[in-house]
Amino acid sequence: MNEFQRLAKRTVKYTLIITLIFAALWALLPSFKSIFAGLTIGSAVSLYFAVSASKQTEMAADVALRNVKKRPSAVMMYRMVMILGAVLLAQALEPRIGYVSLPGMLIGFFVYQLVILAGFLYNKLKTS
Repeated sequence: MNEFQRLAKRTVKYTLIITLIFAALWALLPSFKSIFAGLTIGSAVSLYFAVSASKQTEMAADVALRNVKKRPSAVMMYRMVMILGAVLLAQALEPRIGYVSLPGMLIGFFVYQLVILAGFLYNKLKTS
């Protein structure tokens, strides 16, 4: 397993752990239910982004190594649809689960980027 695959696997793993922590806090802390609902939904979408980004990068590397022409995909469009879907899901579920914090959801969308940044900073501090 090369370094990129280890990084991608670690990023997906830690993003999943953070999503599960947010979901547990959503269930355990009813006074902060709306915030953790937003964080959980946003980080679940972020988990999808992490998996999607690792797959897209692997496919791009495969195309570059084998010099094969491949049709470009609409990754940005898929991501925008996922964000729109998460917002619509939050609005549709509002009568059942209560208000979902949109700022919390927005922060949750960036969980996997924050995991990558934290891993980079940790490795930088560890090596110096």
